[in-house]
Amino acid sequence: MKIILIFIFFISFKLFSQKEFDTEIESNSRPGILYYFTWKPSNKPKVRKYDRFIFDVYYTDARDPKNIIKKSTSNIGFTVNFMQEFALNKKNTISIGTGLGLTNSKANLNSNLILGKANTIILSAPLLNYKKNVLNEFNINIPIELRFRTKGWSHYKIHFGGRIGYQVRLNEKYFFEDSKVNYRTSLKKAAENFTYSVHTRIGVRNYSFYASYNLNPLFKHSESPKMNWFQLGCSISLF
Repeated sequence: MKIILIFIFFISFKLFSQKEFDTEIESNSRPGILYYFTWKPSNKPKVRKYDRFIFDVYYTDARDPKNIIKKSTSNIGFTVNFMQEFALNKKNTISIGTGLGLTNSKANLNSNLILGKANTIILSAPLLNYKKNVLNEFNINIPIELRFRTKGWSHYKIHFGGRIGYQVRLNEKYFFEDSKVNYRTSLKKAAENFTYSVHTRIGVRNYSFYASYNLNPLFKHSESPKMNWFQLGCSISLF
């Protein structure tokens, strides 16, 4: 009986000590908005990793000498980033982030974009009595970033990065008073298959300003309009 009591006391002490140690570690190991979510307690302190699940929400426009893009508050786009971070120093104040990005951007237009011969894009004045026409793209990309941050959980940060993407979809949609007659046309054949862009984030912990610019034009033919996407907005890191 005495041996059993000693064993129970030892186990109780061990569990209590373990919980206190884990609590101390856990209080600093849950970065992001999901700060209080833990898959399981950690027994060993690890390098804190940040910005692994990021939403970029932004206003979409284009460097466009022919003024094809209409200035509109509905020119909204977003990118969902699933990232892995690799620390380059002990405190993880310098790191590299990379992973997968899914981008959806749209912009209202002042003109019609018509797919012509040899996959060129021809500009045309509005021919139909529609309310608006919108250019919409969906892009899968691989981002890579060099990240700098100050020490501590509540830190300042700046990211410099770029993306290599594949243009999955590019279409123009026409909206009418009667929604039953709305329709879209694909401009994918005229678009560059691969996109190359640079971006930056500057902010504090979970929140930052975001800016991105496409280095190559949206359309590949030399006679098509020269349009390079750029985005300005904000980012929020959920984890």
